[in-house]
Amino acid sequence: MNPGGDVRILVVDDDDAIRMLVTRLFQRRGYEVRGARDGAEAIELLDRGTYDLMILDLMMPRVDGIGVIEHLAKSSSEQPRIIVMTAAVPNILARVPPERIWKLITKPFDLDVLMQHADEALGAA
Repeated sequence: MNPGGDVRILVVDDDDAIRMLVTRLFQRRGYEVRGARDGAEAIELLDRGTYDLMILDLMMPRVDGIGVIEHLAKSSSEQPRIIVMTAAVPNILARVPPERIWKLITKPFDLDVLMQHADEALGAA
């Protein structure tokens, strides 16, 4: 798969700087990218459209990343591949169902590693 085209990516992180940085990186590669400030906003976007890939923080206000994953598990819509980026403590990570995520990246993270995992998830590697 070539970068860009009809590939849709959702970046979910309550840290504005991280969300905007990751969003811009994918936009520069030609992808259609949306950002969400928390899990509640992400669920609204997921319910209105489909995404090929979601970059998801775990620890957020209102609805956390695990809540987003649980919502997707109950949804009949097409499921995006999920890359979780988190600085979460081990007890929270234990709640993440491994069969639901593509990769887990701990913060602080290397942008090159994130992009490599995204390429693999999108079938571009």
